[in-house]
Amino acid sequence: MFTNGIPLAHIDNENDSKLHTLVLRNDFNSNKPFKAVKVVRRDNEDVPEDSNGDANFTSDQRQFQNETLSAHHFYRARHCAQPLQLNDTLSRSAQDFAQQLADTNQFHHSGTEGVGENLYMASNSNGIKINGSAAVTAWYNEIKDYNFNNGSFSMATGHFTQVVWIKTRSIGVGIAYGNEDTSVYVVVRYSPPGNYEGQYQENVRPEGSC
Repeated sequence: MFTNGIPLAHIDNENDSKLHTLVLRNDFNSNKPFKAVKVVRRDNEDVPEDSNGDANFTSDQRQFQNETLSAHHFYRARHCAQPLQLNDTLSRSAQDFAQQLADTNQFHHSGTEGVGENLYMASNSNGIKINGSAAVTAWYNEIKDYNFNNGSFSMATGHFTQVVWIKTRSIGVGIAYGNEDTSVYVVVRYSPPGNYEGQYQENVRPEGSC
């Protein structure tokens, strides 16, 4: 099961931009009440690896997907984690949910079963456009708060641990702009999901330990 985390916010006073992220915990030993969504996940379940090319993504969406994939590869390589595969099934669901968030001006997890999910939202009153590395870098930067010796879940580091989780094999990527292009929403889904208690030390390796 998982709980949704508290959004982390950063405000840049120079350009009035705001950034938010939301993190999941996959903890099959937890019986605590959930704040927003209640979903039972099947531990380490993978989604089908079908990718039939019929998902009807725009060229900009494809470019963003590939940039996001490359950013994951860059950071995962530091932590002994293999490259990921881009999965159209995951990307279609991620894209649809990103668009839903943008259309409704909301920021919350989807509650989709069987996948991990990292969310990112940024806004700027003068308009905003990001590339695929922006969200991944923001998530990865949580490494500064992660304790590799203890290896456990934290709301402050759950994005980072999902990004570099060794057992994850594929991702799906979605991006959507809202409020007349003054806000952007990024959804990345992971299969099999990470952030399982008792599995951190084998799945989140320190840099230089390969």
